[in-house]
Amino acid sequence: MKMIDRYVLRSFTRYTSFSLAVLVFIYIIINLFDNLGKYLAKSVSFKDILIYYLYLTPSYITLLVPVAAIIGAFFIFGSMTKNREIIALKSGGFDINNLLVLVFVTGCGLAACSFVFQETVGVWAQGRLYEHKSEKIDRRSVRIQEHRRNFFYYGENNWVYFIRDFDGKTQSLKSVVLWRIGEQQTIVKRIDADGGRYKNDLWTFNKVVVREFDTLGNEQLENLPVLNMPELLEKPADFLKRIKPIEEMNFLEIYKFVKRKSKAGEDVAKEKVELNYRFSFPLITIILLVICLPLSLVLRKGGVAIGLGISIVLAFIYWGLIQSCRAYGVAGLMTPLLAAWLPNIIFGVVGAVMILGIKR
Repeated sequence: MKMIDRYVLRSFTRYTSFSLAVLVFIYIIINLFDNLGKYLAKSVSFKDILIYYLYLTPSYITLLVPVAAIIGAFFIFGSMTKNREIIALKSGGFDINNLLVLVFVTGCGLAACSFVFQETVGVWAQGRLYEHKSEKIDRRSVRIQEHRRNFFYYGENNWVYFIRDFDGKTQSLKSVVLWRIGEQQTIVKRIDADGGRYKNDLWTFNKVVVREFDTLGNEQLENLPVLNMPELLEKPADFLKRIKPIEEMNFLEIYKFVKRKSKAGEDVAKEKVELNYRFSFPLITIILLVICLPLSLVLRKGGVAIGLGISIVLAFIYWGLIQSCRAYGVAGLMTPLLAAWLPNIIFGVVGAVMILGIKR
C-alpha cells in the first residue's frame, strides 16, 4: 500500500510541476507577443527582455499554482479512473479516501510554500521588475531625488510630517508641519515650523509654534525660536526613498504601513484588502482540490480532457470573483475582510457539497 501512496504522490507532484511550467510559459509567450511591438520600437535588447520576464515569472508562478494543482489531480486520478485502476484498488480492499487525503495534504504543503514564495521571492522580484522596466524597457532614467515638495511622510512613533520643501543636499526642511497621533487616533500635538535642519543625528527646527491638546480638546500654545527634537527617528535619506507600492511589500510591511496610515486618519481600504488577500489567496489551492478531487474519481470517458476543461473554467470563475470582490473592497462597498475571503467561503461551501454528494 505504501508503494501506491508513493506512486500517487510522485505522479501528482510531477504532473503539477509540469503543468505549472507549461502554464507559466504560455503566460510569458502571450505577454511577449502582446508587447513585442513596443520592445522592437524601443530597441530593447534580448538580454533586457529576458531579465524582465525572469523578474515577472515569480508573480506568474504564485498566480498559477492553484490551476496547476487541480490539473495535476485530474491527470493522476482521471487516468487511474479511465484505466480502471481505481476499481481494481477498491476490489482489493484499498480505501481510496487515503489517496485523496494524501493529495490534499500535499496541496496544503503546496499552498504554504506558495505563501512563503510570494512573501520572499515574489515581493523581491516585483521591486526589481519595477526598476528594470523603468530603466531598460521604458527607458526612463532612474535619478536619485535631491528635492521633494509638498508631501506627507508617515514616521515612527506616530509622527506624521507635511513638508513643503525638502533639500537632500543641505538636509534641510522648509515650512513643515508635524502631528503626533495619540492612541485614540486623535492629534495630541502639532508643531509648525518655518524650517528645520538635520545635524549630528538631531532635527532642529526654527520659528516654532507648538500646540498640545488634552483629551477634552483644550489647546496649550507655545512659541519657540528653536526646538530640538531627538524623538524624531527619521533621517533625511528616508524622505528621498521611493514609496513602495503594496505589491512590493511583504505582509509585515503592509501591516505596519496600514497601522501608520490608520493612525493618521488615512483611507487604508486598499491596503487592508491586499493584506487579507495575501493570506486568502494561497488557500485557493486547497479549496480547489477539495472540489476537484472527488470529481476526478467519477470522470471516466474523456476524464483527463474534461478535467482540464473544468480546471480552466473553475480558475476563471474563481479569479473573476476574486477581482470583483477586491474592487468592491477597495471602493469601500465591502469590508476588506469579506472582500478577501468571500470567494474562498463560496467555493469552500461548494467543495463541502462536492465531498458529501459525490459517490467515491
